[in-house]
Amino acid sequence: MNVISNSERKKSSEVDGRLAIQQRFKLASEFLTPVRRLIHRGFATRMKGKTPFGRAMSYVLLRAVAGNYPDQYVDPAMVRLSEGVLRNPIRTAVTRQGRTITVEAVSLGEDLVRTDEAWDDRLILCAYHPELRVAGINDEKRLREDGSVTLELPPLLQDRPVHLYLMAHDRHERKWSNSCYLGAF
Repeated sequence: MNVISNSERKKSSEVDGRLAIQQRFKLASEFLTPVRRLIHRGFATRMKGKTPFGRAMSYVLLRAVAGNYPDQYVDPAMVRLSEGVLRNPIRTAVTRQGRTITVEAVSLGEDLVRTDEAWDDRLILCAYHPELRVAGINDEKRLREDGSVTLELPPLLQDRPVHLYLMAHDRHERKWSNSCYLGAF
């Protein structure tokens, strides 16, 4: 008869706990690395000891890694690629034709001072395929006033589903909105 002592059980659960934490960090890092340049802009901070990537990692670790070890995964809908006080458009409609994705983005447009919106806020659209670790971000400058943003996907993503994130920043890129997950398309 095999008898497992309490100290053996404790060591076993400690190892499992460390492995779960290591897996969480690995998953979060692998998910965020392809969009690191966007995160550097969208999580920009002047807080001592806080890096933009570290803040994004912290957010993903706390809110977006789901499941139990060893079946943990990152939930793309819970990931945040930017963080801030600006307001996102209130309604969106997505269309995809081949490699081209267009998002119609309607903002409030009234009483802009109290809603943290400005007509010249820039819209950023990110299309991301985590398994391939490929992301596309719109190159063309699109203003909130334009009401839409278009993205030409990289050729590798032409026939693949992508996760879409929409965000806005002010003209100086000092203020950002929290990224808005639009879904998989």
